[in-house]
Amino acid sequence: MRKLGEMGKTFSGLSGKKKEDFGHGNARFVTYMNVFNNTIANPKLLEKVELDNKQNKVKFGDVFFTTSSETPEEVGMSSIWLDDLENVYLNSFCFGYRTDIEMSPYYLAFVLRSPNVRKKFMVLAQGISRYNISKNKVMNISIPIPDIGEQQKIGSFFKHLDELITLHQCRYTN
Repeated sequence: MRKLGEMGKTFSGLSGKKKEDFGHGNARFVTYMNVFNNTIANPKLLEKVELDNKQNKVKFGDVFFTTSSETPEEVGMSSIWLDDLENVYLNSFCFGYRTDIEMSPYYLAFVLRSPNVRKKFMVLAQGISRYNISKNKVMNISIPIPDIGEQQKIGSFFKHLDELITLHQCRYTN
């Protein structure tokens, strides 16, 4: 078990933006709902924003966390970015996390959404009508870190399982 803060650093989403900066421009951002709904962030669900070199650009393998929600069960949902697109930022209602060590991105994606780790996020939820988490406290959450080979096997297994579930859901909805 290792604390997230021992393996990487956080970064902020968009800041200092006005309503007029959104909906057009040469950059895009990962939306809150993209993070909330997807273990792997969907690059097709980005929205436009003006290019701003003062913002943190997302990179392959970055993890995104929602910082607030209406229930403790929904706070701190995570999603991982597995694309190499240019000029992509993170929305202002999430924060990013970038590892300093070699990790299997699929392992990280699925372990952060596992029931045992999700319980740790729920404990951190603070609020009454709206729940928030502190990114500093999130960095104190410990997760199991097997060797890289084991991570790759576990990540591959869950990726395959996720694809099978999606395939079956498509069959039953069409």
